[in-house]
Amino acid sequence: MSDVKTALIILDGMGLSEDPVGNAVTPETMPFLFSQMDLHGHARLAASGEAVGLREDVVGNSEVGHLTIGAGRIVPSTLNRMDQAYTDGSWQRHPLWSEIVSRQPCHIVGLLSDAGVHGHLDTLWRSAELAVANGCTDVIVHPVLDGVDSPAGSASELLQRLRQKLSDLPHLRLGMVMGRKCFCDRSGSPEPARQFVEALSNIPNLPSFDESALAKIENERDFEPHGNPGVTGARARETIVLTSHRADRAVQVARVMRENFRVFAPIALPDAVPAEQTFFPSTPLQDGLAVELAAAGLETTRIAEDCKFPHVTSFFNGLNETITSHSFPIPTPAEDDLPNQPEMSADQVADKVIDEIETGSSHLLVVNIANLDQIGHLGRLDLAKIAAAKVDAVAQRICEAAARHSWNTLFVADHGNADRVETETGKAFGSHTARPVPFIVVPSPGHHVTWRVHEGSLANVASSVLASMMKPCPASMHPPLLDFQPRQVEAP
Repeated sequence: MSDVKTALIILDGMGLSEDPVGNAVTPETMPFLFSQMDLHGHARLAASGEAVGLREDVVGNSEVGHLTIGAGRIVPSTLNRMDQAYTDGSWQRHPLWSEIVSRQPCHIVGLLSDAGVHGHLDTLWRSAELAVANGCTDVIVHPVLDGVDSPAGSASELLQRLRQKLSDLPHLRLGMVMGRKCFCDRSGSPEPARQFVEALSNIPNLPSFDESALAKIENERDFEPHGNPGVTGARARETIVLTSHRADRAVQVARVMRENFRVFAPIALPDAVPAEQTFFPSTPLQDGLAVELAAAGLETTRIAEDCKFPHVTSFFNGLNETITSHSFPIPTPAEDDLPNQPEMSADQVADKVIDEIETGSSHLLVVNIANLDQIGHLGRLDLAKIAAAKVDAVAQRICEAAARHSWNTLFVADHGNADRVETETGKAFGSHTARPVPFIVVPSPGHHVTWRVHEGSLANVASSVLASMMKPCPASMHPPLLDFQPRQVEAP
């Protein structure tokens, strides 16, 4: 049975909830996928908190979701590693602080968020505290307002929490306050990042920050740069500690920063912050689904829109750059164009998936369909419903092609999002949710499935993929959710 082939389709941002409030993930918007859940059964998987290596109260995200799906086990997140290092004192004792102290002033720049997706307010105040503890006498904290991972409208509360944490620290000032739009840009163009860095360098020329201004905007994500009086801008060759703990939305701004500043970060950022300037360098995983398939000599293909392509490659591989695969990144619309293109490039992704099913030589396709997450972040139920309908339509197209060519098709999500895009009052929510995600199986006509359990976590997905390919599950992985057997053909 070595020729059994599987398509693993990751429906980014598809949480499950019976709550109708702000929910675009329903049988009405996604009739095909819900019909397959009824027909073949499904599992509800935990995708947040400790089940995926995060803090108990932290919702899941795409990086952690894809990492856990690919690893088949719980991998401690960078944020958890930072928590441990702060508690045991090893972060404070890190030798990088001596270099940072020697290059004062120290600018602490990072996302003011309680979601922990790309950054966390704890990392901001802890970095400032440890800089002071190691001898920094000029520390300037520049909070970047969220409004995406943390709900829109939460900035004032988060600023209050940050101020409280920083209130007892000497030698510390608040500098620039700005929304995340330019800071978190990943369009490929350096221009938004340049706007952020230019503002950081010209704080005296910015409007003075008044917290009441936050109430006048729809989303703090778009908050224009403001400065606190008496604070000079970041000057050439000064030190920046960039507190982002995930690369995909930090790398562009880090690349611009490094042109004039010495930049340090929790993790390495490609072509911007090398490992020797990081506090918590990542260690690539030496196990997981991709490793198992490579050892068996089986080819994999990765397909996703550009905005999610690192997730089906680097993160899915456990940051192991030695793993090779056939790769097909699909151009994605610019973020500013998403309100007018909720369908995104889903049809082009499906076209490539179907082409690979029909003509490709790979045994496993790993695919990300991004709409439910990217459009869910906009916080508009009307757009999220359009996105959900498109996702459902391309899922049906893929399953029909898979059935024609005897492929098994597995659907899973990496975290919730489109299951709650608005609140009861119609206000934009647009953040990830901690709700369970579906694991849906559409077996090929030649197979049937027997479910072992209908509850689990993303750590059960890798072994379930191996089961669909009739491959054994290594002891390092969580057990599969189900078994696949060849369908018995009755004699005429």
